[in-house]
Amino acid sequence: MKTKKWLLKNILLFLIGYCLYLAIEVTYRGYTYRLMGIVGGLALIVLSSLSSSVMKGYQLPLQMLVGALIITSFELISGVFALFVLDIRMWDYSNQWMSSFGNLICPLYTLFWFFLSGLGILFTDTWDYYVMWGDRRPEYRIFRWNLVLPERHDLRDNTRMRE
Repeated sequence: MKTKKWLLKNILLFLIGYCLYLAIEVTYRGYTYRLMGIVGGLALIVLSSLSSSVMKGYQLPLQMLVGALIITSFELISGVFALFVLDIRMWDYSNQWMSSFGNLICPLYTLFWFFLSGLGILFTDTWDYYVMWGDRRPEYRIFRWNLVLPERHDLRDNTRMRE
């Protein structure tokens, strides 16, 4: 049963990440490529596993940094694949400061991914706990502060309605 739930969760996260990434690119640039949707879907799955198991208990900014580096590496891999295999240049950061690897990545967009990784981590954790009925309530450490999301209420429990 856990395998089915894990698979369903990751399929849904992939589809959500796919659509969100394409929507962000279309909103920002006016066009996109389907390959970038795949990157978005994989990124959301990786952010989910990053926050729930690999880096559970670590500071949220550190998780965001790791997420930004992972998404940047996904963009580099997909950019190299598109350039050398599909013979298309999906983006060109040649006019950006410190662009590297054939102008396929730059620090400015890694900074964007840093903040979007934070949103992705918050989203995947709340999705897992509140929608997929996961076991772990979302809890984050941000420097000296602890952020704990509210406990879910079991809507299937009708004892309150009978009283």
